[in-house]
Amino acid sequence: MSSGTPDILGFFETLDECIDCKFNDKFTKYADYLSIAKIDDTVYVNNKPVSKNVDYVTDTVGTEYFEVTLGSEDAVVTIVRFTYKPFPPQQTVEQKELMMLFKNSVSGLIAVKRLSTQYAFLYNNDLDFNMPNNNYLFSKFEELFSNGKATKYSVAYINIKHVTQLTRYFGSQITGSAIKSFGQKLSALPDKEKGEFAVHLGGDYFVAFLQNHRMPELENFIRAVPVTISYNGDKFEHIFSCRAGITKIRPNHRFADQVMGECSQAFSYSKQHNIDVVYYTEEINEKNNNDTETLSKALNENKFLIYYQPVVSLGDQPCLHAAEALARWPLNGKIIAPQDFITLATDSGIVTKIDFFVLENVCRNIKSWQSQGIEVVPITVNFSGRNLINSSIAEDIIKIIDKYGIDHNLIGIEFSEPDFTQRMPLLKDVTHKLTEAGLIVTLDKFSTGQSTLTLLHDMEASYVKIDSKRFDPDDPKGRIIANEMINLAGILGYKVICEGVETQKQADDLVLCGCNLFQSFIYDKPLSERFFVNRLKSPLYEIETTTDTDEA
Repeated sequence: MSSGTPDILGFFETLDECIDCKFNDKFTKYADYLSIAKIDDTVYVNNKPVSKNVDYVTDTVGTEYFEVTLGSEDAVVTIVRFTYKPFPPQQTVEQKELMMLFKNSVSGLIAVKRLSTQYAFLYNNDLDFNMPNNNYLFSKFEELFSNGKATKYSVAYINIKHVTQLTRYFGSQITGSAIKSFGQKLSALPDKEKGEFAVHLGGDYFVAFLQNHRMPELENFIRAVPVTISYNGDKFEHIFSCRAGITKIRPNHRFADQVMGECSQAFSYSKQHNIDVVYYTEEINEKNNNDTETLSKALNENKFLIYYQPVVSLGDQPCLHAAEALARWPLNGKIIAPQDFITLATDSGIVTKIDFFVLENVCRNIKSWQSQGIEVVPITVNFSGRNLINSSIAEDIIKIIDKYGIDHNLIGIEFSEPDFTQRMPLLKDVTHKLTEAGLIVTLDKFSTGQSTLTLLHDMEASYVKIDSKRFDPDDPKGRIIANEMINLAGILGYKVICEGVETQKQADDLVLCGCNLFQSFIYDKPLSERFFVNRLKSPLYEIETTTDTDEA
């Protein structure tokens, strides 16, 4: 808390940076009448104050004052109190104009400048995790490159393993809390006085920025990080293990993108070869570049194939209900498994091009099939969360569909749970735009976590997909969970698609729970275009159910 008369003349001079004000030359004359008495800045996150600064109190100029409250919705609230000496009973026109100016205009613009430090804090920090964010990371890179001290450090791109499985069992809210606990433990590792730090990139991804000699310590840390999980009133310890791609900053590095690109390459190599910690080498760079160039060339040369996996409706007459379009990469006489190229495509950013490639080909095929008089069903295209960095993603999708004159209700866009839990604000906006335009939105890998249900309350979508392996039909509790979740999805307006059903009995039990849409190999495997057209022409299935309603 500081007190004393501020430099009111200097304060007036700052108006030049905020507003072109015709009264600037008259502020000096009236400096005796006006003073800042108090500035109150409070940052709120989830309705809880994060920081509070009440540090500018002057020797009060007068007992009369007015307050101006400003801010950015719920994020920042600023109150500026101005005190002033009462003017003589007979105020001049200029005096009246001065007070009007401050009350109605200038005070607000001054406060905007005053808030700049608070906005800088919000810009550089993940308040939910209480950690610096990606913006902070790149600003620190620039600082270290400029002062020539960067080569003392190494950078680790870290991902927690098996988070998806944890989410399936406990839900995204509990898993999210566990990830935050991991983040706090990671934050305690850097020595901030030596310029070290850790940042949260989003979801289960982090970056550690440490001096070179401390990398072995980081390796040991990420191999086993205990966190406490609370579930149904019980607490138990869960051990997180991580995967990391690491690069040492070298003299030839000039930009943050260079360093993070190398970390990403090392990380991709670690995933492909199932090695937890990989340090970047030129050999890795050469291999990744070759693989990326091969993948990019295949896409540019239209070498990718589109397969269609049917979604079957088990109604009175089982029939083709919809389909999911899947990208397949033929290479050297065989089809490359998706898991073998999707990671590379995601890390290199090519996955966004693949998503739009699939969408364009689906639209082209639908148009061709309709011209042949073939009745089509809605077809869903997967879109990676990497697309969400594009603010016009919804408009770009709609533009392609309209290019081919396709009815919007024949195209679905599918996002997986990791995307909508980690990028909820962006995805919420995208799904709103897509559904408003009449497209079908599907949420894949839906779990039963409480936070997931909360998210579904806020999301706009038509379908949710659940993995039938999550529910054992011979387990009474599993059946209750399946029944309640499917009922809840119906209440919220969603249709449920069950994936991975392995037996007809399992499907029959899920039908009794209220689900009649299935995407499973026991009904149809992903079909090439030629075989899928045959399925469109013959959409009925011969399926013998084994459900005994009396036993049910």
